[in-house]
Amino acid sequence: MNKYLAALGLLLYPLGSLHGASLIIHSCNESDVSIALSQIINGLRPLFLTILALPSSTLTDESCWKYRGNYMDDFLQRLHRLYYVSVIFSDTELFLQHIDANLQTENECVSLILYEPNELLDRIHERRLAHRLSLFIFYWGARLPPRASTISFREPLRTVVVTRPRPKAFRIYYNQARPHNVSQLQLVNWYDGDNLGLQRSPLLPTAASVYANFEGRVFRVPVFHSPPWFWVIYSNEEDEGPKVLDGTEYKELLVTGGRDHRLLMLLAQHMNFRFKYIEAPGRTQGSMRSDDDRDSNDSFTGGIGLLQSGQADFFLGDVGLSWERRKAIEFSFFTLADSGAFATHAPRRLNEALAIMRPFKQDIWPYLILTVLFSGPIFYGIIAMPYIWRRRPTSLDIEHFGEMYIYMDYIKEITPCLLNAKHRRVLSEKQMPNQLFEKCIWFALRLFLKQSCHELYHGYRAKFLTIVYWIAATYVLADVYSAQLTSQFARPAREPPINTLQNLQAAMVRDGYRLYVEKESSSLEMLENGTEIFRQLYALMQREQHDDRLDFLIDSVEAGIQLIADGGEDKAVLGGRETLYFNIQQYGAKYFQLSQKLYTRYSAVAVQIGCPFLDSLNNVLMNLFEGGILEKMTTAEYATQSRKMSKEDARQYKVLAVTKSGKASGNGKISEFQIQTQIHDSDVIRPLSLSMLQGAFIALGVGGLAAGTFLLLELLFCQLTLGQKCLWLRWRRPWISLQRIGHFRTK
Repeated sequence: MNKYLAALGLLLYPLGSLHGASLIIHSCNESDVSIALSQIINGLRPLFLTILALPSSTLTDESCWKYRGNYMDDFLQRLHRLYYVSVIFSDTELFLQHIDANLQTENECVSLILYEPNELLDRIHERRLAHRLSLFIFYWGARLPPRASTISFREPLRTVVVTRPRPKAFRIYYNQARPHNVSQLQLVNWYDGDNLGLQRSPLLPTAASVYANFEGRVFRVPVFHSPPWFWVIYSNEEDEGPKVLDGTEYKELLVTGGRDHRLLMLLAQHMNFRFKYIEAPGRTQGSMRSDDDRDSNDSFTGGIGLLQSGQADFFLGDVGLSWERRKAIEFSFFTLADSGAFATHAPRRLNEALAIMRPFKQDIWPYLILTVLFSGPIFYGIIAMPYIWRRRPTSLDIEHFGEMYIYMDYIKEITPCLLNAKHRRVLSEKQMPNQLFEKCIWFALRLFLKQSCHELYHGYRAKFLTIVYWIAATYVLADVYSAQLTSQFARPAREPPINTLQNLQAAMVRDGYRLYVEKESSSLEMLENGTEIFRQLYALMQREQHDDRLDFLIDSVEAGIQLIADGGEDKAVLGGRETLYFNIQQYGAKYFQLSQKLYTRYSAVAVQIGCPFLDSLNNVLMNLFEGGILEKMTTAEYATQSRKMSKEDARQYKVLAVTKSGKASGNGKISEFQIQTQIHDSDVIRPLSLSMLQGAFIALGVGGLAAGTFLLLELLFCQLTLGQKCLWLRWRRPWISLQRIGHFRTK
């Protein structure tokens, strides 16, 4: 402990003079320093205090080392009387690790540093410990604070410098007292030991009050063309060179509109700042670099990489939240609650020639066919079973002796005692109708096919089953079939849509679909880092590539929708549902199919880690969200685009009408209304026409062809010569003999 107390003796003396700052050493009443610092710490009211004290090479007065331990004891005693917990470090590395651990758990950390800030500030920025949750208090001890040209306290570093212009008087300078991003210290408070102590409490102005008005500060905002969030017009690079803002070169872009452009203008008006659009590298949001290209301070590309390196202030444009991105940047309150989805082509119309087969689904047809096939055998069993059940044993009354007939009952009656004969008992049975099985099969087929047929049997069981068959064939099959067939003709059937990830995976495996995703987007990160079905889809996407080219990456969602609109019936695009919906509206929603919601995704304003004005920005965004302004802005952007599309459609119809009228004759001009009717003819209910019945005509033609073929064969058989008929009969004799033998055995 003596080692730490010896190092903390610097509390009694100033750190020294750097570049003109005067050094004042007071050998008496040095306890005033500990009293003042304890009151300054009390003005902050921290949860705990971290102290860093290192031996200084600038203080060589041996008289100063004599009382360091006593004065340090006095400062710690006064600090603990105020119920503050403190931790003391004499190792810079351990001190920085302690700050990093607090930032990982998002705890506010106040540090008192009794050391020259030159080398320490560089290490703080290098390890990204400059954060709005960390406050570094430097006890300077000189009359004047350090010059801005000597030491730069730039954002997001929060720094307090305590000076000592005279005994018992201390001044507190703060680098974030003004919303400008400059390393300018400003006097915000002071302590006078002879009067009332601190001038005001709390010690420092709050960030909400400082950053409520940016006083015209200029921000750099990366942007790229990503409708409906930003509509960007790129200029020729050779015509206009890069500009310089705060020592950073950038290329200014022309943004003509977009939802986030309107949002940024509203924020600028409310918080009083200006902004300059700069081009995002690669015109993408940004993704993680590979291990070979990754630097210690720059692990992302694109607009996120500019934020991470401090070359931009914030980033908008449907920037999705993810765990990997939160390690490099921070996000505000969400500006869009969206969901993931994918878009494919609209379900195509199925061939009308097969419409007569579609009223029942594929899994119903087998059961229907089996029902028709088994109806005949069941009907045969119902009729044949009574003939089998009614076979009863009866005694034979007549004996045959050649041509003589002897009635045994009469002989038994006249000679009851002399004749004791045992009579044979046989089974009496009624004759079953000829060819009953074939008749039952044919009866069931004619009944289900709605052909005329007579009652086959008069038994009540057979009549009941006939009524059941007739009701099933008439009211169940025929009426349902007719209703669904009429519906199919009125609104032509289409192929089943691809709405889920499982359906998309099956289409990629079975039908060769290809899935596209925007490069360096949150959707791509979902595929790369996802589990289960996402990992399987990403493996399918990579398997279809050749020569290590990532052909499934596209520049934007709009480019993917363009691929589908150009006839890509085997393509799908993954992205945000709102972005997909908006781009689909541009090309016509009737040509695309939007899937179900796959997962929830949020978009927000991206800022640098430790951004000091994040709380102020969140307050404004939450007010806009609660007031419904964000939703209204999105709806207004959709409405604006809809009006533009309606004008373009009208112009397109007019040009098409003029073109067709120029090619046609004077009496055969096609009006604009007729053209529009033809274009939207596939989307409205149409009356029944003969072209829709081509499937029925095809079936009728096949049946007629089969009947004609059999008739021709019969005519050819009748015209055969007698010798050919005899030859035919000769070949039939063995078959007839076998039939007779089989019939004899059955008897």
